[in-house]
Amino acid sequence: MEEKNAALDWLELMAGRGIGALAQKMQRQGGKKLFITGRQGIEHYPQSGVVAPQVVLDMLAVMPDFAENQYYYAKNQQTLVFKVILDDMPDSVLFIFWQQTENEDIAPLSGMLESARLALKWYLRGHKAFAKRLHEQRAAFFEGVFVKHNISVESMLAEQGIELHHDRKYAVMLMDMGTDMPLIPPADFRAKLLQFSQRYQTDLIYPLEWNGIYLVILSGLYVQQELGLLSLKKRQELFARWQQLFSEVYKVAVSIGVGGDYPLAELHRSYQEARIALTFRQIKGERGFVQEFSGMGVFKELFTCEKERMVEFCRQTLDKLLAYDHDCDAGLQITLRTLLDTNFNYKLTAEKLFVHVNTVRYRCEKIAQLLEIDLNHPDTRFNLYAAIRVGDVLKALNLLQPGYVGNLSSHKSSGSHGTQTMF
Repeated sequence: MEEKNAALDWLELMAGRGIGALAQKMQRQGGKKLFITGRQGIEHYPQSGVVAPQVVLDMLAVMPDFAENQYYYAKNQQTLVFKVILDDMPDSVLFIFWQQTENEDIAPLSGMLESARLALKWYLRGHKAFAKRLHEQRAAFFEGVFVKHNISVESMLAEQGIELHHDRKYAVMLMDMGTDMPLIPPADFRAKLLQFSQRYQTDLIYPLEWNGIYLVILSGLYVQQELGLLSLKKRQELFARWQQLFSEVYKVAVSIGVGGDYPLAELHRSYQEARIALTFRQIKGERGFVQEFSGMGVFKELFTCEKERMVEFCRQTLDKLLAYDHDCDAGLQITLRTLLDTNFNYKLTAEKLFVHVNTVRYRCEKIAQLLEIDLNHPDTRFNLYAAIRVGDVLKALNLLQPGYVGNLSSHKSSGSHGTQTMF
């Protein structure tokens, strides 16, 4: 009964005053320094949401597996570790680190933990539920702002804890760690961003991992208000340092896309531009770069157009070619792509496609005939290249769906189709 009453006392303390008060009482009674973290080394105590000290992270990296009714004692570090696990959520774990402990401390600290275990489980379950709700709310917020942009930004900022000002402009930066992206605790990522912003006196607003890509809202054109805008060169240097730092820290080739600066109500435009800038380089197989939308030259102007105009440009330039390829499986599109990549070097194109050079010449003549163009003219070649690149980006962003619109009568009679976009 006494043990049951002790467990209820701990639970009442947790419910009334939170994890901080409970941990402080445990620390007083145990007489040892206490850390409480999650599996990824993010503190719950003595601070919340920050990365634990390096000694704790090092222990987590090499810690053997052990059950909830067991303990782990690291003799060299004089640290005793317990686990608290939710039975129905085995991935939900709290690690209780007692530092500067001896063998004789194990029994009394174990007894105290058993009394407090119910309260710690109650906290862990509530923390997981809160984290899930917060993630869902933030995901809905960012989807609304950047994708649907049909919600009131003003009404949700305070709820999400994001401090943005309506009289300033902001930009979106997207950071892609690639398919080999390490498991990065969000708090660790935010800490690295904060260290960088403090070191280079730039102003980041909020980092978020969303849809597999890290998203950061920046007012990064400003170092100090009285200094005004950064020069283009300084801005490029800043993003280059950013890319290098995160590539070195996480040992991956970080790719960065940056959108333009817009008022808060139009922040979705910067997000779309950052996606375009990132995708523009990635679809060519590039990794480990910084691409600003403003630095995309003539493609910036193309992608600034309305989606319908971009799609129409692609169709007017390539539809006849794509339709012929679809009906006859002629390989004209891949031939044209390779010709453009090799600056119309027929021999090199033939080698890349594993065909005879005369086959390339024939296909080239067929392309010119179908599109009624002169492939020797530089402007013609650029238009073809631009249409292919724009189409590829739109397709990668799911803004252009492969397919065609055709007439049933013509399909039945000849197998041909109407308007086609078969990227």
